[in-house]
Parts: sequence; C-alpha cells; structure tokens
Amino acid sequence: MTFSLEEVVMEKRFYPRIEKQLSAVVENGDGVYMDVIAVDASSEGVCIQCNTLQRDLITPGGSFVSNGKPVEIFIWLELPFEGGLAKKISARCHIAFSRRLSKDQCKIGMRYMSLDTAMQETLIKFIESAIASNDS
Repeated sequence: MTFSLEEVVMEKRFYPRIEKQLSAVVENGDGVYMDVIAVDASSEGVCIQCNTLQRDLITPGGSFVSNGKPVEIFIWLELPFEGGLAKKISARCHIAFSRRLSKDQCKIGMRYMSLDTAMQETLIKFIESAIASNDS
C-alpha cells in the first residue's frame, strides 16, 4: 500500500492519534507472544506501554534497529466499539521509537507495514467513533 504525500497529510488530518488504552498482543521476531497495553492509535501506527523485560524481548537489547533496519513485529489490537462489541485487527509493524518512561516502564511506537483493507476500515471506524464520543 503506497500513499502520496498529499494522501498522508490528508489522512493525518482526518484520522488523528487517539489516546485510549486497548488490549494488545505482540509477537516478536522469535515467535514470543506478549500481552501489552496500547496507549494510543492512529490509522498509521500504534504506541504500546510495556515493562523493560518486554521491551528487551520486543526490541533486542532495547534497540529498535537490527542489521540496519527497524525491528519488525506483529500486533493484534482489540478495538472496543459502542454496545460492548469488540473487533480485533492485526498488522505487521516496524518499530519507530522506544523510550524509557521510568525505571521499569517503556513506550514503543510502531508504524503499520501491512494492514489489509478490511482491518484498516475497521480501525478508521473505531477512530471515528472514539472522536465522536469525545466530541459529545
């Protein structure tokens, strides 16, 4: 999926990052699954909060670059919709940043590399719904 610069700017304008805690599972390059909390999401990426042990498993040795390329992982997000309905989406991501928040807590930002059309539409509907509920 490729976007022109104009489409990316427009998408950012229409689908901002929303701050909401979401249940998430990540799988690192070694096939290790970890339950984490997504703390914000957008149509371009997601940010998780985790402990330093999880960070070291997600980003080898705490570095989000390996062999000159961003570390890649899979993420599954549970998106809660109104009425108790929850939908799951999954995406392959690359790590954009890793920051230490405290002695034992970290934040890891990632960008979607592959997100199929149906999942992207679900994510956009979730973002629109979250924005609408914040405006009311």
